[in-house]
Amino acid sequence: MRVIPVNESLLTNVVAVSTATPDVDLDGKPKANRDGLPVHVVQVAVTYEDTASLLKVKVAGEAPKVGVGMPVALVGLIGTQWAMADRHGISWSVREIRPLSATAPPAAAPPAGKN
Repeated sequence: MRVIPVNESLLTNVVAVSTATPDVDLDGKPKANRDGLPVHVVQVAVTYEDTASLLKVKVAGEAPKVGVGMPVALVGLIGTQWAMADRHGISWSVREIRPLSATAPPAAAPPAGKN
């Protein structure tokens, strides 16, 4: 298998489109990594230059605290090429998925006539 490191600084508008869910095998049992840590999956929308992609990203350890629509940082993003019979693709994983602090929305103005 070939591992492809990704320069995260080139990605823009990285947004979670799902919450973290446990990664499970075909029998429905939760998967763990080589160190025995549970693996979670988060789907993220990523833009790069003029294109957008939806990535299913795996992270080991505690489930990231992300919500739908939340801007996130993908720390240590790598792609791993895989092939089985005539199927092939790239599996995406990260060391950490960090929520980015979003700018607070402007405070609502008080209703007119209510001083």
